[in-house]
Amino acid sequence: MTTAEINNLASYKAEEVTTARSSQEALARTALYVALAAAWVATCGSLYMSEVLGWIPCLWCWYQRIAMYPLAVILAAGLVLGDRNLPKYALCLAVPGALASAYHILLQKVPAFARFESCVIGVPCAADYLNLFGFITVPMLALAAFVIVIVACVIALGVREMVAQNYLAQGPIAVLSPAASVGLIVVAVVGLFALSGAMVRSRQPAPSIAASAPAAPLLSSDSREAAAALYAQACAGCHGPAGAGMQLIRAEYLRRRSDLEVIALIRAGRSAADPENFSGAAMPANGGQIGISDEQLVALVRYLREMRGN
Repeated sequence: MTTAEINNLASYKAEEVTTARSSQEALARTALYVALAAAWVATCGSLYMSEVLGWIPCLWCWYQRIAMYPLAVILAAGLVLGDRNLPKYALCLAVPGALASAYHILLQKVPAFARFESCVIGVPCAADYLNLFGFITVPMLALAAFVIVIVACVIALGVREMVAQNYLAQGPIAVLSPAASVGLIVVAVVGLFALSGAMVRSRQPAPSIAASAPAAPLLSSDSREAAAALYAQACAGCHGPAGAGMQLIRAEYLRRRSDLEVIALIRAGRSAADPENFSGAAMPANGGQIGISDEQLVALVRYLREMRGN
């Protein structure tokens, strides 16, 4: 092999290495910008749920927010500044956040974890406002966002150790700087949720239909105890403890409606914008108790009538 051929081969190999590194750098950059989008979607989505839909966050929801909100800011600042240590900073928040989400999912989906319930005041942690397809809940969405951030950071850390130059010196698209790329993502996500929130708030809620309620039979002692336990678990956090008079359950409402109508309301839930909702907070379908039966609801409604004196 001649000297010229050797030089050409070496040049070709160097080009291959450069191309491979460029592809890896591009993958790492793209991954971190995807993580940025996921963090901002999760942040704005949680604010949308609480401020627009009226879904009151529970204790473990707040733990996840504590990890997610600063994560959105740190990712944005790190990408704009081109900080090579950004993946390390982000992992310090994403890993605990993912663990909090996983534990919250266990509280909701595994009955054995119910005895570890830590939400003694406010909305029960085992309840959820969302249950798409029987398994997609709010903490599961949060977990997905945290996992996206973790995977992106692991990819970026792998590239960081392989290249000497700063792979964050440019944005995911060559024509956009990091600052412009971050600003575009943040403005797009915030604008989308703001527009959706404005549309939801502008809608006129449908009027409700009232009906007279027949007298309900008395509960047996066993049914009353079971209904009281269900109320304490699913309802007391928002409606007030039974011993304190269930302050946020109107006796007039129970008098005007039959058991079936009250059960239908519990099954469907109630939005914060409903004209009959004077609390300003949304009520999740089934009180957040996915597996509640009709028999349990009948006992619960009659327990409410007894406690409220009608």
